[in-house]
Amino acid sequence: MSWLMLHGFTGSQVSFARLAVPPSALVPTLGGHLDQPASADFWGEVERLAALASAATQLFGYSLGGRLALGLLARYPERFERAVVVSAHPGLHTEEQRRQRRKHDGRFVCLLRKRGLIEFVSAWEELPLWQTQQALPEAGRAAKRRERLGHTAEGLARSLDSVGLGRMPDLRAQLASVAIPVDFLAGAEDTQFVALAEELCRIMPRARLSVAAGAGHDLLLERPEFCSEFLSRGTLR
Repeated sequence: MSWLMLHGFTGSQVSFARLAVPPSALVPTLGGHLDQPASADFWGEVERLAALASAATQLFGYSLGGRLALGLLARYPERFERAVVVSAHPGLHTEEQRRQRRKHDGRFVCLLRKRGLIEFVSAWEELPLWQTQQALPEAGRAAKRRERLGHTAEGLARSLDSVGLGRMPDLRAQLASVAIPVDFLAGAEDTQFVALAEELCRIMPRARLSVAAGAGHDLLLERPEFCSEFLSRGTLR
């Protein structure tokens, strides 16, 4: 049993340090992060990851990595035996929604390119998505900030430009044909992503949702033991 583990935006292999990751797991750096060049587009990154992980039978993705995991499932519905998808979006419904999201992300791209990485990270950490992390110990939040600051401004800008939510297609129709077991995980305080996971559980025949009480979006940081439980479980029946 070999896992492919996909981190989130501004994350890295370090994101999984608190999880009980199997030694055989493949944990690639996503495009635009550290020294990995960004792919041209969403499907280009999906195909790059598919080529890297030809032997992987289990799939785990968080946030951006969760969206890419859904892309892998949509394109290769029978390649994996099971998947665990954390805090992930299946894609916006309309081109107008995608255009508005690209406009939103474009402000962060401009901030990265004009003001640099430190100011971007400070602005990123102020997003409501991360407010539940204020209850975490200072050491954990400081470690997460160091991880984010390990990237380059241009790399993160290119990541947003190529695989941001506004560049991702709506995968719902393709995901409806995915018959493998899929565990969706979400934090109870991250209500948007709980609702998205509930929707996907209605669409996908062997999907189920598990919600972490008192947690927000980043379950790898806030509830690593909750995530680890699903890495050690056998295949759903």
